[in-house]
Amino acid sequence: MKIRFDISKTTIAAMIVVAVFATTAFGFVDSFQLYTIEGYLDRPPDGATIVTRLDIGTAGAPRRQLFVTSYRRSGGLFDGKLSAETYLVRGNPADVLRLIGAPQGSAVKGTFAVYPQAIASLLIASLDRPA
Repeated sequence: MKIRFDISKTTIAAMIVVAVFATTAFGFVDSFQLYTIEGYLDRPPDGATIVTRLDIGTAGAPRRQLFVTSYRRSGGLFDGKLSAETYLVRGNPADVLRLIGAPQGSAVKGTFAVYPQAIASLLIASLDRPA
């Protein structure tokens, strides 16, 4: 006895679309942009030009505001706007603690991998400031 499975092309296409959306939504696709970001924590100095504001934080710590004064893509290319949303800060634990634990008004400069997926996050690649 032979069993035949008759799956239509439409069903296969629908399954592929669902799989693509599922992997994107849960971050299995590693699409990120590498940015050099400069700014100030919680309180920018008078006269600073703010281009965007990001909420940043870690699990178990209060959220902080990063007032961004400049950001650029590595290699000098710029492709779009860094979206103002809440970002989970990840990376070397010492760098994360140094950034999240810095006093208000601290200058920030570093290179971050920006992951905009379902759980938006900033992965610290290098952190020049706060010192």
